[in-house]
Amino acid sequence: MDDLYQQIVLDRYKNPKNTGQITGGIEVQEVNALCGDKINIWLKIDNGIISDAKFIATGCAISTAATDILIDLIKGKKVTDVVNMSGSQIEAEMGIELSSVRKRCAYIGLEAIKKIKDSLASL
Repeated sequence: MDDLYQQIVLDRYKNPKNTGQITGGIEVQEVNALCGDKINIWLKIDNGIISDAKFIATGCAISTAATDILIDLIKGKKVTDVVNMSGSQIEAEMGIELSSVRKRCAYIGLEAIKKIKDSLASL
């Protein structure tokens, strides 16, 4: 991993900008059974747009940093666009190429958010 991008990942892991909870928001969760990473994400949705999002992570540097970056990417976006995002968009934003095992860590937040797809009709 390039030193610059490694530093970005470590900084996002140690000092994430989007941690916390949102009262009254939609909560989704994902657990990586392979390593035990756990991500809880709260989304505030207004008229089909994600107006705010926060998360709490228990896991590795990659899962925490990637979820923090993901939260930046989804704020202000349509829910329908977000649930159709690919993990490669997160990886590109991180600026690193990940092994298949680390991709699961990086995509855990997105997998959690995709769980709201079943609730789209009520939004």
